[in-house]
Amino acid sequence: MTTTTPISTPASRILSVDALRGFALLGIMIVHMIEQYLAAGPPKEYSNYAAQHDVDQVFMAISGIFLQGKFFAIFSFLFGLSFFLQMDASARKGEPFIGKFIWRLVLLFVIGFIHSLFYRGDILSIYAMVGLGLVLFYRASNLTLLIFAGIFVGGIPRMILWAVRYALDIPPIEWESLEPQNAWYYDTVKNGSLLEVFAANATVGFKMKLFFQFDTVSRGYITFGLFLLGIWVGRSRFFERLQENRRLLIRLVWQSFLAIVVLGLALALMFSQIKDYNSLPAMIGMSLGDIGNCLIALFEVSLFLLLCLGKWGNGVISALAPYGKMALTNYVMQSLIGTFIFFGWGLGQIGAWGASINFGLAILLYILQVQFSKWWLKRYQYGPLEWLWRSGTQRRWANLRREGVIELG
Repeated sequence: MTTTTPISTPASRILSVDALRGFALLGIMIVHMIEQYLAAGPPKEYSNYAAQHDVDQVFMAISGIFLQGKFFAIFSFLFGLSFFLQMDASARKGEPFIGKFIWRLVLLFVIGFIHSLFYRGDILSIYAMVGLGLVLFYRASNLTLLIFAGIFVGGIPRMILWAVRYALDIPPIEWESLEPQNAWYYDTVKNGSLLEVFAANATVGFKMKLFFQFDTVSRGYITFGLFLLGIWVGRSRFFERLQENRRLLIRLVWQSFLAIVVLGLALALMFSQIKDYNSLPAMIGMSLGDIGNCLIALFEVSLFLLLCLGKWGNGVISALAPYGKMALTNYVMQSLIGTFIFFGWGLGQIGAWGASINFGLAILLYILQVQFSKWWLKRYQYGPLEWLWRSGTQRRWANLRREGVIELG
């Protein structure tokens, strides 16, 4: 007798959320492999390190249009959703939540900082810092959540930063001035030892990551807005009633597609007229571009969830949900494997292959990780890092091996 895997059950993990998290990590891995885990601008003499011929250019374009900035948005949204699910579970049990959540973020920052020593583009440490702001909003009304999500995703912090600099006559950082630093960092990851990479990432690398997140690039502010959207969607019980929301998902697909087309045409026209990329029109254009990334992410999520509701849905979920349950472990392992392949302390292959080969390599490694996740979770309740994080949160060793009853929460 065979049984099908439910897409979601309110009393257990929502498997469609785990599968979506696994899907998001696929896009993240492809982007990072194509970028060869550099997380910095390449020096001019290596400007084509990821695009060595026309086929590579095609894969770079595909990544830029469909992946870069989109799967990060999905992953960030899911962090906010997870925050709500944890908060909701604690409320049902009558347990205090805020103190435990803050401690979880402290531990996440430690994990993220260690991860950032290998890969300076680590997002976990940023999630830990930005996530502290969620304690101010967990009791906020739905309207408040949407208003502030719009403020952060819509680029208002970017406008404020630009206006303050303009008013105080503070010159912006010129990207050309970073060329010597980019050359030094590229040489470090290409030829340096593991300790030299650690030193670079812990100092200059971390500083530049904060600049990228909290200056006018504004990735960190967008992240917080997506966290808030995740809480709002969690409150709606959208994923727990996915079958009921099939029509809504279909509307979201075509409505987001139309919005993407209109916004894309508007941005193309707008940027064709912009001469100064430190001007207010450029800031507005960047903010509209971020909104466009979120619309593409919405389009991709809606399509993925419709796939989960289709005849192949159970197969997709059974394949990707274990990967998503081990998201922390798999995300860190992606970076450890990737930096070992490309950096000088490992195989030193940065610049050796272009985007097309690295795209295929990302798919291969992803398949291997999916299989490993399924194998691991048949024997253990949590991924290795998830277990450490849970044990640290509880301040006692959590039971790792499966014993009889399989824990879903």
